[in-house]
Amino acid sequence: MTKVHVIEVVKDEKLKAKEVRATVALRSFFPHAGPVRLYRTKDGRCGFQSDIALEPGDRKRFDKAYSAIMRILGEKRGRPRGIKTVQTKLLLPEPTYRALKKEAAASGSTLSGLVDRIARESLQLAG
Repeated sequence: MTKVHVIEVVKDEKLKAKEVRATVALRSFFPHAGPVRLYRTKDGRCGFQSDIALEPGDRKRFDKAYSAIMRILGEKRGRPRGIKTVQTKLLLPEPTYRALKKEAAASGSTLSGLVDRIARESLQLAG
């Protein structure tokens, strides 16, 4: 089964200006890497794309390169900025819980994301 995630990229001139610095940072870890292209999605998340060749054992080096690029962007790992979440505990009947888990896995979502979507649709809240 192929999973496809579609994102909508928006123009961001501030990110465009940071691409050279991001490319230099990536090439300090992977000298033969292609140029870095920075982008921002419609929902405000930042990302980058580049061509690099990885070998077994390159995970730590890639993580350091990723962190360097994210520092240039001013982004940190974790929850997206601006979205405040509240931890909750729900007591659900077991069949309901299993159905939610199954649907979340099938849709490539988290249980929290699925419950959020269902609640928004049911309560007709803006996304």
